[in-house]
Amino acid sequence: MATDDSDNAQREQLKRLQAWQRKVQLLSDTELYPGAVSFLQKLVDEEEFSALPNSQVAGLFSVSLSPKYSDLYDFVKHQRDRNWPESKRDIKTFYSALERYLAEMHRRCLRDDFHLLEGERDARQVANEIMVLLAREFIQHLLAENGLLALRVRPRRSR
Repeated sequence: MATDDSDNAQREQLKRLQAWQRKVQLLSDTELYPGAVSFLQKLVDEEEFSALPNSQVAGLFSVSLSPKYSDLYDFVKHQRDRNWPESKRDIKTFYSALERYLAEMHRRCLRDDFHLLEGERDARQVANEIMVLLAREFIQHLLAENGLLALRVRPRRSR
């Protein structure tokens, strides 16, 4: 009997996860991709950001695959708080802005601006579960845009 209850709970959790993934996919094109583009453009325009180095791209992508949002958020805060040399100022600038962006995204998720929490009893817990999906999708767009930025910056540096 306990096994049946456990199996049913796992099936229900899987259904919820699949429903959230579908909703996040819909948000990907309408919210997350445009957000990633404007995030990087703002860094370029206001902070003269050039591009995140490949080592940081790999690390951020890797941690974005974690099943726990707290792992990703802690990584971003750790990178933000590191004592980066002046030559790597862009890295600190990037992670400072990313931490603020993710914090705002989390607030929007809790307010249910994305309409992902409808019918959920424990909004805070569910928001953290959804945030890992939202953040992962956003970061994938962000890293793709960073790659394009790196290609645009590289020719200017070689002149």
